Amino acid sequence: MSVEIVLVRHGESEGNRAKMFTGHSGSPLTARGHAQALAAGQGLRDFAPTRIVSSDLLRAWQTAEGLCAGLGRAHPVEANPAFRERDMGDWVGITFSALEARDPDGWAALVRRDPDHHPPAGETHRACAARVASALDALLDGAKEEERIVLVSHGVAISHMIRHLLQIAAFDVLFTVDNLSFHRFERRRTGTRVIALNDTRHLHTLRAI
Repeated sequence: MSVEIVLVRHGESEGNRAKMFTGHSGSPLTARGHAQALAAGQGLRDFAPTRIVSSDLLRAWQTAEGLCAGLGRAHPVEANPAFRERDMGDWVGITFSALEARDPDGWAALVRRDPDHHPPAGETHRACAARVASALDALLDGAKEEERIVLVSHGVAISHMIRHLLQIAAFDVLFTVDNLSFHRFERRRTGTRVIALNDTRHLHTLRAI
């Protein structure tokens, strides 16, 4: 049995542009984010997805809609809250620079990617990783043979999903996950094949917005 999956980070959001923590908030896409989603959908035409799954957060859902427009055909999108970004709790809405000045210990824990530290009322990396890994396993284990899945999610969540697919236990192994980057894998009975990581070639023709 073979199943292919492309993990896709959402497009540029208002929170991304402001360099602030967005977590589970409803930060929408910027104009550039919408353009990125459309271009990425065009870049997925050869992949010809049979299924599109998305985090239910606004920036991911808007990205999934843009992908469908770029694909040039209507496609149902399945919302799954298990693929949300790490919950940043009370840090949501705070800029990175403000947190570094206000809470240097919390900032240091963030930088060293402490798996058991959590923002006030938020989620640890370990909890986020377990959540998205469980959901990813359920998605792949329940897939039909030769299914081609596009999964729209978030930067930290996707990094943890890549670690899970590659069976990397260490939390200090980081993956670059740019807006609208593609991370493509093939799940076989004999293991997982890596096809691409952080592929952004489909965005190179975007004009400045």
